[in-house]
Amino acid sequence: MDPIFMLLVIFAVMMIPMLLMSKKQRKAQREQQERVAALGVGDEVRTHSGFYGLIVEADDEIVILETESGAQTKWARAAIAMAVEPTDETPEDSDDDPEDGPSASGDFLNSTPSNDR
Repeated sequence: MDPIFMLLVIFAVMMIPMLLMSKKQRKAQREQQERVAALGVGDEVRTHSGFYGLIVEADDEIVILETESGAQTKWARAAIAMAVEPTDETPEDSDDDPEDGPSASGDFLNSTPSNDR
């Protein structure tokens, strides 16, 4: 066989899976863009950097996100990773018993060591 033909066959075998993966990746990217474009004022979102905020203003390419403390920051719409479920403002009551030790309260620095050994 001709060596050039063999080289083309090897190249084709390597390129076909890459093209198929690329098609799946483009489809996933298009779906992500559609989900982000559908978000509007009042939706709680998470950015790719891990910032959580509530959309208070939205333009085509820019959104204004508000934090729980009320601070507002400007973000590119492309930076939004996903919509998240709104969080409760009131934390659940927990029964932190000082007898349970530092693991119950989470205060490891100000706790006294136990002699349970």
